[in-house]
Amino acid sequence: MYRYFNDKIHDIFTEEDFQLYRDVRLRIQQKIALTFGISSSSMYLTKPTFFSRINNSEAKTTHDEYWHPHIDKVTYGSFDYTSLLYLSDYAEDFGGGRFVFMDEGANRTVEPRAGRVSFFTSGSENLHHVEKVHWGTRYAITISFTCNPDHGIRDPVLT
Repeated sequence: MYRYFNDKIHDIFTEEDFQLYRDVRLRIQQKIALTFGISSSSMYLTKPTFFSRINNSEAKTTHDEYWHPHIDKVTYGSFDYTSLLYLSDYAEDFGGGRFVFMDEGANRTVEPRAGRVSFFTSGSENLHHVEKVHWGTRYAITISFTCNPDHGIRDPVLT
């Protein structure tokens, strides 16, 4: 985010925006810890943590091809837990774009809704993909965590 906006970041985000992000990140972290029976203090924010904006534009790079099945731990290395906070609504703001866990025997599908949080372990047990978006724009924030303090990063700050 910093590389993209560079010195214009102050024109886009306020300290209150960053505080909101930190509060949301902490709530997600605590919920993941509670769900998986681990201590939230043993979880560290890791990179990349990012906003995604997906529409039906043609992919320009391999990284833009979000629809391929993948495992986050393999793709990103440091991820132990992945969370997505959806910022737009399936079937209202966009078509397609559902999150699909590829399970043996049957898939499980998450329909994005603004404010809905989905989280899961990042290993091979959670092979997944996102359906191609056919119309509109799908927005989400990916917030990931590691249990390895060497891969941890600090929350972003407005400097």
